[in-house]
Amino acid sequence: MKTPGTSRPPGERAAKIRRVLVLTLILNWSVAALKLGYGTWSTTLSMVADGFHSLLDGSANIIGLIAMSVAVRPADHSHPYGHRKFESFAALGISLLLLLAAYEIGQAAFGRWQARTVPHVTTLSFVVIIVAMGVSLFVTWYEARAARQLHSELLAADAMHTRTDLYASLSVLAALAAARAGYPSLDLVAALFIVLLIGHSGIRIIGQSLTVLSDATRLSPSTVERVALEIEGVREVHAVRSRGTADAIYMDLHILVDPALTVAKAHEIAHQVETYLKEQFPGVADMVVHVEPDIAGERRRTGEGRDS
Repeated sequence: MKTPGTSRPPGERAAKIRRVLVLTLILNWSVAALKLGYGTWSTTLSMVADGFHSLLDGSANIIGLIAMSVAVRPADHSHPYGHRKFESFAALGISLLLLLAAYEIGQAAFGRWQARTVPHVTTLSFVVIIVAMGVSLFVTWYEARAARQLHSELLAADAMHTRTDLYASLSVLAALAAARAGYPSLDLVAALFIVLLIGHSGIRIIGQSLTVLSDATRLSPSTVERVALEIEGVREVHAVRSRGTADAIYMDLHILVDPALTVAKAHEIAHQVETYLKEQFPGVADMVVHVEPDIAGERRRTGEGRDS
């Protein structure tokens, strides 16, 4: 019944997300320098492409750090629902960087293909890419775990971004083996495969970000209605709406109660509904319960009483 949520203070959550981003920034740019340096020296197109991918991973971390400094701000007069959507804007920015990277790498691959450049593959080539894969594997696991614990769309997007870096490195490893075996043209094929991976990740992140930015439904209305009806005195529930992020959901709904109830009693029932729903759906940050008199239902009941 319960959905993921957190009672962690916003400032503490933001600080933890920033720590994750700083560490991954250092690791991503270290790997990028390794790939770009060796890939350029050995004229290995796929490794250079993979290096640019890792460089963009670091750029995405910087975007995330800037966004978190804004997203952590509390609600104010101009942003009564808080600033959490800036986190989604940052994820969207990461996706645009990915698409730009795919375009630039594709252009570079075409240029190398025209120049008929042959990669220089040595044992060190394999060592470099295997070390890079190990770092990417750790960063992906670390960010994905932190994203689940902190319910962060930004970290989830960045983990997805880094996961494509791991796949890209696998293709580079295959291209190196093929070049060593006498098939250097597969270096270009691997570079184009990386382009497709990057583009696919960018499109997926755009879809996830737009889910939040377009105020898509976060909780199933029928599920919310069923739970709210468990409160004594609630005759009907309708017009359930929800939006926001996984751990900051904003919801409103209408309940029908006995029209003969006092305002105080009706308010008490509404408060019970709000408290119970927040217990069952911990991700709910704020809720408005509209109370309406069940006039039609009362008329039906009165009519049935006269017929008997």
